[in-house]
Amino acid sequence: MRANLNLKWIMGVLLISLSPLVLGQEKAEPNLSDKLHTEYKANGIDQSLKMYEKLNADKNYNGFEEPLNILGYTLMLEDQDLDAAKKVFEAQIAEYSDEANPYDSYADLLLEMGNKEEAKKNLKKSVDLAEKSETDLDQQIFRASKAKLAKLENKHKTFEFLNGNYDIDISNYEDGKVSNNNKMHSEASYDESGNILTVKLTNQAEQVIGKRIVVYDAVEDRYDMAFLNTNEPLGIRVSHMKIKDLGNNKMEFMETYKDRKGKEQKAKHEIMKNDGAVEWVIFEQAENSNEWEKVVVQNFNKSK
Repeated sequence: MRANLNLKWIMGVLLISLSPLVLGQEKAEPNLSDKLHTEYKANGIDQSLKMYEKLNADKNYNGFEEPLNILGYTLMLEDQDLDAAKKVFEAQIAEYSDEANPYDSYADLLLEMGNKEEAKKNLKKSVDLAEKSETDLDQQIFRASKAKLAKLENKHKTFEFLNGNYDIDISNYEDGKVSNNNKMHSEASYDESGNILTVKLTNQAEQVIGKRIVVYDAVEDRYDMAFLNTNEPLGIRVSHMKIKDLGNNKMEFMETYKDRKGKEQKAKHEIMKNDGAVEWVIFEQAENSNEWEKVVVQNFNKSK
């Protein structure tokens, strides 16, 4: 069973891994990965791995161009022999256990085999190893492994509860008391990849008053949000959110952004989800104080 991941999303890394294979076809003399694949076709994967032990004179790890790495992806994608690919990727880990990429590659295979939990373990190992290195290869692997891990943990779908249509009752507060009330409507949806959430906000006259775009940043482990206000066309306001799950359908978001004067500001969001309804409370810090003041309460109810 295929892992429930967007294949195009994975293929970005895989194509880089396979590019030496394509280039190798232009050479008159087959490279080691070609020889290993020919041996696999003739005598099976065990004999192919024995050939690797005999012919692999270069003990340095060659990253995406490593013969075992190329062979493993060839077996997985072209031959669709997942059992043989498993042996190859495991051999690559045994040979280069201190390198990050073998674990990332093995995780790709585990995803193809439907083993998400083992894939997560290998991606975490890849991240731990790559994070300690400053090479271009490991920085690339670090980003790729973090992105795959975040996808498997559904971190890109944290805001899924906003998906769909909601009627929103808004109460603004000053000095602890309601200063005014308002209503608006939100229409939210993810893009085809399931990574980017777009929220359209309209007023009671069905006029668009703003849009929000939210995407997860796997490397920084945060959510980046862009807000476009059509009532006040002052460009795009960008903010970043760190999220804490408090349990019992309650979440806390800590938002940071810069105001028009370039000063960093913070806001705290408390979200309570309850059977299709959402209470979203926003707090800001009082001037010259660390105390949080409630400034907005938004009650979301699914549109009928």
